Amino acid sequence: MTQCRRGKRRRLAPSDCLSLSNSNVGAVSLTQPFSSLAAGRDSHRGLYPWNRKAATQLDPLQRPAPRNANGVSENTTSGKASAGRPHSEVDLAFDPRDFLASDSSIERDVFVLHPNPSGERHVPLLGCPSKNNGVGGDTSTRSFEGAPAAFQQNQMRTGIIGAELDVDPLPDSYFGLLGCRGSHSQPSGHVTQLPDEILRAVFCHLPAVDLYRLRSVCQQWQRVLSDPMFAPWKRRYYRYRKGEGRAVMEMDKILKENNITKDNELCMLNLIRYVSLFQHGRSVNTDAVLNCLQHHPLFKQSKLCMSQTLPDINHAARISSTWAIQAVIVLLSNSVQEIRRLISCLGRPCSTLPATELVEVLYCLATLLFALREKGISISNRIHYNLFYALYLRENPATVSSKQLKHLCSSQESNSWHLRTNASLNPELERILNLETSPHHVIKITGYAGTGKTSLLIEYAWHRPHLRFLYVRPTKPVPEDVAHLFPPNVDFTTMRTKAYQCIGHKYHQKKKLMICGLKPFAVLGSPEGQGSLSRANLISRSLCAFFSSVDEAIGVAHVPGDHRSTCGGIKPMEHHEKLELVEDVKRIWTKMVDLREPSHLMTHDGYLKLWQLSNPNLSQFDVILLDEAEDCSPVIMDIVLSQKCGKLLVGDPHQQICSFKGASEALVEAHRPTLLSLTQSFRFGPEIAYVAATILDVCKRVKDKTLVGGYQDDNTSGRPVGQVAILCRTTAAVFDEAVRIVTSDNPNKIYLIGGLDTFGMDTMLDIQMLMIKETEQAAGLEIRDPLIRLFERRGGFRGLRNYAVQVGDSELEERIAVVEKYGLGLPSLVEKITNQCVNCTTFANVILGTVHKAKGSEFETVQIAEDLIKLPGFQHNPHVLSGFRIDSVPDVNWNLLYIAVTRAKRRLVMSRSLEYLLSFASEYFLKPVLTTNLLGKGLPPKCHISGCLNRIAREAVLTMMKAPSPQYGPNVDGPLCHACTRLRTGPLIHLLASPQLVRTGVRTVMRGRDPP
Repeated sequence: MTQCRRGKRRRLAPSDCLSLSNSNVGAVSLTQPFSSLAAGRDSHRGLYPWNRKAATQLDPLQRPAPRNANGVSENTTSGKASAGRPHSEVDLAFDPRDFLASDSSIERDVFVLHPNPSGERHVPLLGCPSKNNGVGGDTSTRSFEGAPAAFQQNQMRTGIIGAELDVDPLPDSYFGLLGCRGSHSQPSGHVTQLPDEILRAVFCHLPAVDLYRLRSVCQQWQRVLSDPMFAPWKRRYYRYRKGEGRAVMEMDKILKENNITKDNELCMLNLIRYVSLFQHGRSVNTDAVLNCLQHHPLFKQSKLCMSQTLPDINHAARISSTWAIQAVIVLLSNSVQEIRRLISCLGRPCSTLPATELVEVLYCLATLLFALREKGISISNRIHYNLFYALYLRENPATVSSKQLKHLCSSQESNSWHLRTNASLNPELERILNLETSPHHVIKITGYAGTGKTSLLIEYAWHRPHLRFLYVRPTKPVPEDVAHLFPPNVDFTTMRTKAYQCIGHKYHQKKKLMICGLKPFAVLGSPEGQGSLSRANLISRSLCAFFSSVDEAIGVAHVPGDHRSTCGGIKPMEHHEKLELVEDVKRIWTKMVDLREPSHLMTHDGYLKLWQLSNPNLSQFDVILLDEAEDCSPVIMDIVLSQKCGKLLVGDPHQQICSFKGASEALVEAHRPTLLSLTQSFRFGPEIAYVAATILDVCKRVKDKTLVGGYQDDNTSGRPVGQVAILCRTTAAVFDEAVRIVTSDNPNKIYLIGGLDTFGMDTMLDIQMLMIKETEQAAGLEIRDPLIRLFERRGGFRGLRNYAVQVGDSELEERIAVVEKYGLGLPSLVEKITNQCVNCTTFANVILGTVHKAKGSEFETVQIAEDLIKLPGFQHNPHVLSGFRIDSVPDVNWNLLYIAVTRAKRRLVMSRSLEYLLSFASEYFLKPVLTTNLLGKGLPPKCHISGCLNRIAREAVLTMMKAPSPQYGPNVDGPLCHACTRLRTGPLIHLLASPQLVRTGVRTVMRGRDPP
């Protein structure tokens, strides 16, 4: 019969914990508690309080059998002695899983020691609980799955099942840190009683920004988080990105001492050597780590690279080789999924690498890669972005999908978002939702595209049913699909609607309200205009500047600094000319305000300005929610900020397409707002997020906040499939795309964003009538547009074109260009487009529109039109760029490109100019492949680059492959020779082949041609 006895429970002292952490037996249990859980076992086992009095009430039969000096236990019922392990071995033997998880309570575990004639070490078996294992339940029927029947009978006979184990005495305050069960109604411990080791293990899973924020919680946390040995690279990465002087000096010293500089062509190999020296814990089993790394798809490629380019590290200590292989895998990774696969491989239960060390190595690499980009070393920005993205998802695991954000339940359902969506919030959203407002308090939230800004405001109101909110947009009305999501305690409107209700309706009743905006022709015939188109343009521009300002009176500051002369040049305004113009502008404004003066009509911006000057009072609301704050003019921002209630301002400055950005931001900063940010978009995945983040990084120098996406599968290569949204910059480009579609052999159904009526087809036909008015074809036709009809007596079509150029009316110029391009065939094309247009996106194959009208929308597939941004070529061809500089392009152009890219949800079809732009971040969409997979029986394949005569080197371990692109036609993917690869990847080429092979690579091109 199998003899069984229980092992004694021991309370581990600090010295025991240190010994355990440095042993292979306890490494998995203590360093990776979240990755080595057994199925169905409680991860917090042993941290719950339990009744200790029952241990003293056991029968003698249930007490542990005494042992003699030889380690023999005597059965008190039979008087027989049974052989067992020595006392010290029984006490110190434990199962690592026993400190991690269990289905049974801590006091009910027993050790089963099987006799083993071979002398092998005994394996303790843990008992399994029955369904009824609560306090007071019957424990005599407890089952032991996997245990012999004789053992179960012996336990039933001796009564050991359900008995309490002897433990060393410990104060009750040390128990109950994670709650209670059984007879305890309240936890009996506090978080401050957690030891520093546990706090470090918890804090290592938090983002770096939280590590600095949590220092002020208590002295213990401040001591742990201020320890220079705790997460040094994670904190250094955060400080370096913030531009902290000390962190910059530290990184400069590290780069210089290890020859990781721009002048050293082997800087990437030196980077790997530096990472290979990373310090590790004594409990790390290098063989186990390498076995886990073998499951990564890039392990074989990395191992071959090490053997050819870094043979000294490859034959060095195994731990150095392990760190180096991890670094090479990161450098060769082409996607976020490959980095996450690396983290997953090293986080397996069989790996002994602690999570803290894994994170530190990755942050060390991230800091070095970011520093290389800052020092101007030409490596792909994708490497650092993929690593940052994977670390962000690891530290912010709680996400909510775009579908859950966009389809919140109506007000008739539960008022809890968690109940409505069954989703958890990421830390950014949760922090904002928990932030309370107070009178005069301003909260400014900057969120990237698709981060759920509008949904956040709606949910903020749902969480506070006792407050009354006013949801405001600058100009656009609130869409119906958004309006029904608001709770009943929210009123939603626009500032223009509020102004119309108070003041604008008076001018509408007197028929003194202008439908369109203020145009120069409206003041052209007035005495102040003096019949001069140039002066009328100056007056209208001055009035528009006054309407959007916070000033109470018209002054010299509202007058433009220059104007177009009659010769077409730019002429500066003299001070005395500005003073004269100010008086004329004041007289016209006085006539516009006067309800009895019919000569000058009021505009929408005009009565909004009047409402602002009247100091409106919105005291009936507790909080104002201002959405799309980036499009707010200073006058709208002043109305909101002048209210006494709390204010939440939400917007994305990179989606700002108006000209008064600086003035509005200055007003907000004057109120000292609480600044918060949203960086994770739920609209798209890592590929589209990478393109958008690169635009912000390269074009707008955004370094401190990086846009990331979710877990969605998206791509930026391949041809469009299904419904496609083509976004253009100008109306003329939209019309060209529509003509291309309707004149094809198989025309598709088209949906125009904003509707066909707002596209201006009738205006184009009127311009064509004006152009051919004097011919027989136009006899009897009437021009309906009042502006175009005015030019029947003022120079005809040529006069209209000169007017558009002189006043800078870009929209009118675009429509004139369309008329000139298509001429007499325009009416038939307009008819075809009208016949192919549908009123719903569901029935459309192609969605067309400008970026201005597409703002706020999202589409499954987005194609970037060529007119959106124009670049002459790739970065590595400086003679093609011919002096082109990114900082010379206005920010509004980059904002339009960023808006267009972030409309995509699953697929982005890039234009050629967009690919040119990404090359400024050294991104060429190259992927490493084994050279042996490309070699056939004959000669090695030729270089894929057009005009290059080189072939692939057989001696190289890896070869870069160009990903397919729809902009370059079919069969555009192919391998690149080492010379062409070096132009695109810089020092990363030394990972693919030996230095000798790299030096011998010479670029050979066809005469008269230069490869792109």
